Amino acid sequence: MQLILDTKGLKLLKKRNSFLIEPEEGASRTISPKKLSSIAITQSVMISSEAVVLAIKNEVPILFFDRIGKAQARLWSPYFGSIATLRRMQVKFGESPRATEWMIKLFQLKTEGQLSNLKYLASQLSSRNANLDKAIVSIQRQFKGMSQFEGMLLGEVQKKMMGIEGNIARTYWRAFGTAIPVEYRFEKRSRKPAADEFNAVLNYMYGMLYSVVEGALFSAGLDPHLGLLHSDEYNKPVLAFDLIEAFRPWVDHLLLGECLVHTLEKSFFTKNQFGLFLNKSGKAHIIPLFNDFLRTERSWLTNNSSVKNHIYYLASRLAQRIRTFEMDEDFDSGFED
Repeated sequence: MQLILDTKGLKLLKKRNSFLIEPEEGASRTISPKKLSSIAITQSVMISSEAVVLAIKNEVPILFFDRIGKAQARLWSPYFGSIATLRRMQVKFGESPRATEWMIKLFQLKTEGQLSNLKYLASQLSSRNANLDKAIVSIQRQFKGMSQFEGMLLGEVQKKMMGIEGNIARTYWRAFGTAIPVEYRFEKRSRKPAADEFNAVLNYMYGMLYSVVEGALFSAGLDPHLGLLHSDEYNKPVLAFDLIEAFRPWVDHLLLGECLVHTLEKSFFTKNQFGLFLNKSGKAHIIPLFNDFLRTERSWLTNNSSVKNHIYYLASRLAQRIRTFEMDEDFDSGFED
């Protein structure tokens, strides 16, 4: 399991052969390093040198994150053979048909989330929306095309898979953008820069989500810079670009909820020659909203947990899948226990 130190003023010390977690107030507790896969630090805490050495001896990396979950640093021994082994296996996994099946499953989860959002949006309207109905049928039909890639290598089908995913996204956003409250409507997804208020907020939320996903991969011992479907790019966490797909619709739904109750104010945005952006007051509204969202409990796959824990869970399942894929006679997607 991962030990998360998220309370300011905590001390991480060593007591005999265990970690001692000592808060400024309240009772301290001990935990064996044998139970830990990593230690995540998200607040200002004090770590003793003895605790660092204990972590190193037991191959427990110490990870540092900023307040929105972006990985800042990782402290580990240069002799962690298991980490080098996992990286090699990550490369081999990406070059096997197993990676293709994993990505198909990720896109399935994304598509299910998109369909759920469109159905929810339809349920909130006072009258039937033919565009939403047509989009739902179209997306279901388009996704069936993903099955043709099973058993193939990602390098062989990358462009075709991304083509189908891109077409589904266009269908989804076209219907979505014309059915939300009129003051937030848009014609298409616009990224950098955003052309409208909805996309300006969504871009910012996706940016925060990327940080959380990258942190989850980091915590699982995976190299975020070794992607599966997305091509490797210098200094880009491309594996996060893969894993994030399953969780994008969750953020879409969060923003949809804000639109339905009309909480996004004109004063939240600044426009210049490059496009529309969230300003300081907009970020003051969105950041707490997003952080509360990460703590929200929801049932997904086989677990009932917080959104953030679901993201970390999927990253750990990918790491486990990579470690074991060569030993499996029958393919197990690794998404469920």
